[in-house]
Amino acid sequence: MMGMWFYQEVILQPTEDIAISFLWTKVYRQIHLALVNSKDEQGVIRCGVAFPEYSDVQPTLGRTLRLLAPEESDLQRLNLADALKHLAPDYVKIKTVRPVPIRACKGFVMYSRYQPEATAARKARRYAQRHSMSIEEAQKIFPSAANKTRYPYIQLESMTNHHRFSLFIQKQEAVEHPCEGFSAYGFSRRSSVPDF
Repeated sequence: MMGMWFYQEVILQPTEDIAISFLWTKVYRQIHLALVNSKDEQGVIRCGVAFPEYSDVQPTLGRTLRLLAPEESDLQRLNLADALKHLAPDYVKIKTVRPVPIRACKGFVMYSRYQPEATAARKARRYAQRHSMSIEEAQKIFPSAANKTRYPYIQLESMTNHHRFSLFIQKQEAVEHPCEGFSAYGFSRRSSVPDF
């Protein structure tokens, strides 16, 4: 039986001049900062993200970002109205915090960051060790997977070194887990969120 969860949705509202991808970049930068600032006394981020319109067939995140947490206060601590004040009400609509409708819940999912470059680099390193060749040679066998990745992504810029990167997002079916916390992007490979 699932425990109580709460959620709050942010609906992106692209215009003729402002593309949805640009809005995702702006919104997610603010969500990332809000998540970092929402850590509890133990330094744990208690809010996870979900993308109800997610698809990796036609890679898209849709227009809805859902933030979920086991306690209503976790979402209130995020203070989305303040985090997104420069974008609302013109480009985003922020809904009120509500309890997750248990009857509508299809199960649990995990959203995690997928790093194609890291995967290719790991394979190349292992191959080089096993076949006593240089990493450079092995990398030719495992070209970067970035251009083949079928996951939707958000274009972001690192706050520390200002490098632009693609935050690829992977969704997997999961079982219900007690909330152990989420990353600064709202993802987890351990904590799952209700899917509805």
